[in-house]
This record gives sequence, structure tokens and C-alpha cells, in this order.
Amino acid sequence: MRAIPRRQSGFSLVDVMVGMVMGLIGTIVIFQVFEASERIKRTSTSGNDAQQNGAVAMFGLERALKEAGYGMNSTDANPLPVQITFGNAAAVPDSLTVSYRRNWDYGPFVPSAAGVLPNPPALTAETYSLNNQAQLVSNLNGVLADGIVQLKAEYGVDTTAIPDGIMDAWQTALPANPLTVLAVRLVLVARSAQPEKPVAGAACATTTVAPLWSAGSVILTGNLGLAGGDSWNCYRYKTFQVTVPLRNVIWR
Repeated sequence: MRAIPRRQSGFSLVDVMVGMVMGLIGTIVIFQVFEASERIKRTSTSGNDAQQNGAVAMFGLERALKEAGYGMNSTDANPLPVQITFGNAAAVPDSLTVSYRRNWDYGPFVPSAAGVLPNPPALTAETYSLNNQAQLVSNLNGVLADGIVQLKAEYGVDTTAIPDGIMDAWQTALPANPLTVLAVRLVLVARSAQPEKPVAGAACATTTVAPLWSAGSVILTGNLGLAGGDSWNCYRYKTFQVTVPLRNVIWR
């Protein structure tokens, strides 16, 4: 009696096609989840970078402004401890020049054998500005912080006819009497390191409104350090503002 072989069956073409479709759907879902995760990670990392860079830059500027005027007096040729060089447009950053004397104190001084008091050391003038790579730089110490795209400042001035040592107004014009400048306020804007990717076919809308500070809007259209077709709207920003009394001027 001849044995009848069992009937064997495998995957049909339809089964294979259904499996491929399900695999493709799963792959698409995985990549979409991965893209969303990367977007969230990029946003979080970029915000942290801007926060850290802005804090470092603001710390350096605030410390420098607190040293402004140290060792200076009214007999100096230029008694102004802080000189603001204003940008020629709203989008152009300002720069600050801080003057002070290093390794100097107010005495008591011991005169020489001829009765001559020692000469004070020369003034140190340190300028803080932004370069085209969106970096805060010092002419004496080089790069201080990355990702800084805007710097604006104003003088706090005693405007009374007979100065009483009380600040009355903020202004961008240097007063005729430099000794009436009692404070400086400034704003720094730090930018995220990486741009956010816009929706396909749409313009960047990560940031649509310019940041604000006490003097109004901070214009960011200067696009420092941007390459290609990126615009300022593709990035996230952190704004830092501080008011620093020029304490050495007050003491004098």
C-alpha cells in the first residue's frame, strides 16, 4: 500500500505582501516617534545652551561694570568709567568700554626723597563687543561667551541742574558732565546653538516676536553668525537684563 504524502503549504504571495505592508507601517511609526523625540531633545538642549551662555556673558559684564572707575578721579583726562558705543541701527549691537586702574589703591602714599608722590598707573580700557560669529569678546581677554546675538545698553543719569547723586533718567546720549552717569543698564540676548526645523513648506516660526526689555523690543534681525538661508525666527532665545550702579563714581 503506497503512503500518501502530507499536503504542505507555505506563505502565499498575499501573505508576504501583507507582512511587508505591516512592517513598513511599523517602520514609519518608529521614525515618526524618533523624529518627535529628537525635536524635543534639540529644543531642550538648545534652550540649556542659550541659558548657560547668556549667564556666563552676563556674569562677566556685570563684574566688569562693578570695577568701572576703580582708581579714577576727576583729574583724569577722561573721568568716564563706562563708555557706550551705540550701534548705528537698532539691529546693530552696542559695545562697552570699561576704564579702571589695576594694582592701585588710595594710599597712604610714601613720597620719595624729593617729596614727590608716586604716579598712578595708566588707565586700563577694556572693550566688550559682539563679533560676526555671535560671540562676546574682550579686546584684552578674547572670547568670553558663544551664542550672544544682541547687546544693548543705556546710561543712568542724574539730570538735575545741581547734581544730587540720584539717578533720574535713562538715556543713550552721553551727558555733558560724565560724572552725572551713575549707572548702566544693559540687555544680552543668547541664541540656541541649533535652529529648529520648520514644517515642510512653511517658514520658520520658532520665535515670532522680538524679546522685550525695559527700554522696549530687542531687534534680532542682525543675524550674527547665521549661515545659509536660516533666519532669526528659526532659533530660540534667552534674554538677560541687569542694572549696575557705578559704585566707584558714587564713592568719588
